Amino acid sequence: MIKIEINKKADKPLYVQIRDRLEQAIVDKELVPGDKLPSVAAFSKEIGVTQATIRRALEDLSKQGFTKCYVGRGTFIEDFKNKKSKDFSVHQIKENFNGFRSAQTRPEYKFAAQQLRRGISEGLLELMNLAQQPDLISFGKGIPDPKLHEPGFFQALVKDALTQDQEKYMACVDCQGFIELRQEIASRYANKGVHITPDQVLITNGSQQAATLVALDAAEKKQHIVCEAPCFQGITETFVAHGNWVDTVGRDEFGPVPEYMDYFTGQSFLLYVCPEFHNPTGTDMASERHDYLVRWAQKNKAVILSDEIFQDLRFKGASPQFFYNSLGDKQTIIISSLSKSLMSGLRVGWMISSARRIRTFTKLKRLMDHACPPLMQGIVLKLFQSGKYDEHLKRIRKIYLNRRNVMLECLKQLMPQGVTWTAPKGGFSLWVTLPEGYSSIALLLSAIDKGINFLPGPLFDIDQRFVKSFRLSWAWSDQDEIIEGIEILADTIKELLHLPPGDSGLSGLGNFQ
Repeated sequence: MIKIEINKKADKPLYVQIRDRLEQAIVDKELVPGDKLPSVAAFSKEIGVTQATIRRALEDLSKQGFTKCYVGRGTFIEDFKNKKSKDFSVHQIKENFNGFRSAQTRPEYKFAAQQLRRGISEGLLELMNLAQQPDLISFGKGIPDPKLHEPGFFQALVKDALTQDQEKYMACVDCQGFIELRQEIASRYANKGVHITPDQVLITNGSQQAATLVALDAAEKKQHIVCEAPCFQGITETFVAHGNWVDTVGRDEFGPVPEYMDYFTGQSFLLYVCPEFHNPTGTDMASERHDYLVRWAQKNKAVILSDEIFQDLRFKGASPQFFYNSLGDKQTIIISSLSKSLMSGLRVGWMISSARRIRTFTKLKRLMDHACPPLMQGIVLKLFQSGKYDEHLKRIRKIYLNRRNVMLECLKQLMPQGVTWTAPKGGFSLWVTLPEGYSSIALLLSAIDKGINFLPGPLFDIDQRFVKSFRLSWAWSDQDEIIEGIEILADTIKELLHLPPGDSGLSGLGNFQ
């Protein structure tokens, strides 16, 4: 048997460390088809972890086709290369892939499916209205904490912008945005290794307007829209609202799963991904997944819409590879803004693509608003040029890092066995998963009553899956609130797990009413 070493102080969960080591051993042929793994009891004793940790690691390997458990015989290494093309595509695709592409050719089916999606989504949003009580510890807000700004911060920004050339803020400006601001953004991307020109940048009213422009253009071109799931539902709803049918492709901690992506071939595709600090899981896209998506996009002449809104909130490590550098401007659209790194109310975002595509989007944008408000652009320009934005980033990264560390430590100390979570290297949210058969929606109802909130998994999927998962954010809670809130959450989860697992149903309540 191979040697497995774990680091109990690492951010990566123990079961993930064990799973990844076994997976690498299989890929490197240290373990070959037919090899038998130790029993769960022996395995846990040998490594020094609980049996539940071993079971969780083996469960993941089994789902990926690396291993198979035979009752009475034990767990064996499978012939992954052969099974990958058969078992995964037959069983797991049926389980996780929404598979409703026939809606493209049957309008009546498409309409019925859209109504079903919207009806359930509206019910979830009504539930979330209950979670907005002012006295709750909020783990649900995914925007910057305004309390982190010093008194008079915004007033000072406006004053800086108005020190000169006030007249240029009093009239409509170039719909594409201030040339000086576009030059500054191009310069900042060049520092990241992405070389663009100002005519490849369009200033937008936040990244949501940028996504809306893409949705309008896609509907006109009849592009086939694919979004990774889970993802920010504002994206999928934007595409649907402008007449697009949206298919989803499952994403794990590394990125969109290739076996799902292989179903999308031979059409004009647009794929939405959030490669860095993915919303809601907080994970980065692995380089292998990036490379796969590049090959897929090249083969199918697809466009990748890359949401890079969390990029400036990295605590450690390097950013994932840029799709722009791998695919070029004709097959890449970047959207981003300052809504996560500075303040959500500023409403200054941008889109980056080919100069030709930007001219097309600028024409569409002119029908919406003529231009992003000039004063807001002036504020951002002064922030960038003065260095105050970079000083701001250094300060808030330290604060968010401390909050993240406190949350991770509390989760590690208080969560019952079977509950897992991600450990992001930036941003301000992580993804928690309950054991199979338990509902985050039922958990939320109890949590609200006890004084905390969070966002349940179905809010991040147009088809309302991921019922057993939920997003926790440290953005709006200080250290003391995080400690208190996670203690309440852990107790509430323990109460839920005292019930037997069950089928959550469409409502997410099912057996837990």
